Amino acid sequence: MKGQKGFTLPELLITVAITGLIVSFLGAAIYQIVTVTDYSSQRVTAMHELQNAAYWFSRDGQMASAASGGSELVLTLPDDSSITYAVVDNELHRTADESQMTLARNISDVSFAVADRVITITITSSPVGRWDISEWGTRQYKVCLRPTEEELS
Repeated sequence: MKGQKGFTLPELLITVAITGLIVSFLGAAIYQIVTVTDYSSQRVTAMHELQNAAYWFSRDGQMASAASGGSELVLTLPDDSSITYAVVDNELHRTADESQMTLARNISDVSFAVADRVITITITSSPVGRWDISEWGTRQYKVCLRPTEEELS
């Protein structure tokens, strides 16, 4: 038995310990990459939903001559047509001329207010997932209505 070569027990234990450390660090790094990517993806989704709603809200609000708020927003255009914003089943819908468009999904809260010819919308997007990103997905937008003929005179 004196001529046999191999590893001693302490050498094997040290090798297993080092390998275990390396694997645990790699596992933690992969978990972080997957977790951060998922969180960032949901956050980007929420921000995209809000930006799309803000674009249409700004566009329509600046064209409107009158507005009424509450649970839904009704904008009256100079040609007496109207555009309505309302949340139905967690989706923000824009209805104009009998056509309906979904502006944003995953809307958990929205409020419309009109004061002194300024329309304010406060909207929260909360994509479904394991993250609570509503703190990132809440935005408030303000738009001034088109000046009336009386205000221009």
